Amino acid sequence: MASKNTFVAIMIGILHIAVPATTANQPNIVIFLADDMGYGDLSSYGHPTQEWGPIDDLAREGLRFTSMYTASSLCSPSRAALLTGRLPVRIGMYGYQMNLTPLSPKGLPDEEITLAEALKDVGYSTGMVGKWHLGINGWIPMDGKYLPYRNGFDYVGTNLPYTNLWSCDESQTHVDKPQSFGCYLYRNATIIQQPFSHENLTRTLVEDAKTFIRQHQTQIEKPFFFYMSFAHVHVSLFSSKEFDGSSKRGMYGDNIREMSWGVGEVMSEIKRLGMDDNTLVLFSSDNGGHSELCNEGGDNGIFRGGKANYFEGGLRVPGIMRWPGHISPGIVSSTVISQMDLFPTLVTMVGGEVPIDRKIDGLNMLPHLPINISSADDMETTPKPTELDTRPLFFYCNDNLFAVRYGAFKIHYRTMPVKSRLEYGQTDTCLEAGFPTQNYFNCLWCGSFCVDKHDPPLIYNVEADPGETYPLNPKLYGDLLANLSDVVNEHKAGLEPGEPIFSSFAPSSIPCCNPNNPGCSCNYP
Repeated sequence: MASKNTFVAIMIGILHIAVPATTANQPNIVIFLADDMGYGDLSSYGHPTQEWGPIDDLAREGLRFTSMYTASSLCSPSRAALLTGRLPVRIGMYGYQMNLTPLSPKGLPDEEITLAEALKDVGYSTGMVGKWHLGINGWIPMDGKYLPYRNGFDYVGTNLPYTNLWSCDESQTHVDKPQSFGCYLYRNATIIQQPFSHENLTRTLVEDAKTFIRQHQTQIEKPFFFYMSFAHVHVSLFSSKEFDGSSKRGMYGDNIREMSWGVGEVMSEIKRLGMDDNTLVLFSSDNGGHSELCNEGGDNGIFRGGKANYFEGGLRVPGIMRWPGHISPGIVSSTVISQMDLFPTLVTMVGGEVPIDRKIDGLNMLPHLPINISSADDMETTPKPTELDTRPLFFYCNDNLFAVRYGAFKIHYRTMPVKSRLEYGQTDTCLEAGFPTQNYFNCLWCGSFCVDKHDPPLIYNVEADPGETYPLNPKLYGDLLANLSDVVNEHKAGLEPGEPIFSSFAPSSIPCCNPNNPGCSCNYP
């Protein structure tokens, strides 16, 4: 096992305050994850009317990444990659359905090692609340084969094993009444409501998080890892009464404000219990905003595209890291980061061993963080080139390689058609004031008629042209394409795609709180 003192050596120049060895090497770790939030949705990421909140405070007090990428532009594959450090195609997180659904008799494979499992191996207590979306049941009804407690989480509070859907809407904004199918609320492995009520949902997640944290306040020698995965801001949008109408931005802004409040409540509890200096906090989103949903979808800022496609808007997301005394406040880094980097980074940091019996696609990013930056006055926003900036990032739609981020360039082998927000606003899918009439994607299926293949591929310099507006002339970039061809061929030679998990269907896998009730409805108000 790697020495825990390795982290101290790596972080010379980054750590500014000496703390006892045990706490420095094994901090508490909290990951906040938003659902379908766009890069430009936060005030700290440039939104002009979204109110500042506790999530923005994390950015002000820590490190804000401007080039953090998800591994996929859809929920299940992205979340699997975050928790394992591996490309979704290696895990088998692909197939006909594009995402896991309640009909899926499969989920995150047993042989995969999650971040929770790896941290448990070095003494961490682990817990989670909120959205899971990595599998529910196997072939046996209600066996819970793929739920969080089977993937390394000791404590599992209130959770959505699937997701929050358009059809879960109970406000009668989009549907007359919420459907039972897909709308499940669990506590650990037990359905407690079907369909679920959004009332007090965020507050319940927050209280469960506080309960877990309070249970560990006296366990100084036993750090914790907590994964808080919000239902916000996936449609159907919802917010509690105290946030309804609270944002100048409208309903979507209300949702951001409630989620940010939830982050603030958990952070306040950590501070109240004296854990702040020994807690590393990360915030991000699982993919970009759903552009087709008009004003009920996320804002992807200057980036083209959004959820379900492979332009920057679907893949580049907010990324914030805060750890008082160890990361100076107010740092902005343009270093290219993948969410897959979190697995090897955190495991190495706490003295664990990154698995060597499988390919881990993420890299340990700690040596590449900006160093010796203590204030905005001398803030370095263009760090020197590092391994992270020059390594290729491969983006797959199912088992099709769509794009590669390679240095300053983004190369597209396949693309889906996308529209601007203005173009969506001029269609009959967006009514007055940006009200969406349907939940849809302009193009979703990876190999369908709507996908364009490019030979030679499209080339964008996403440092000079982050909006991917001006494709470069491939004739002038022959060396780049030749080098990338070698890189891609080497990558594919070592790639063994997993079995396509999303292509299996089994009605017996659908959760039902009461098999004797044909409607499968329980405890709904």
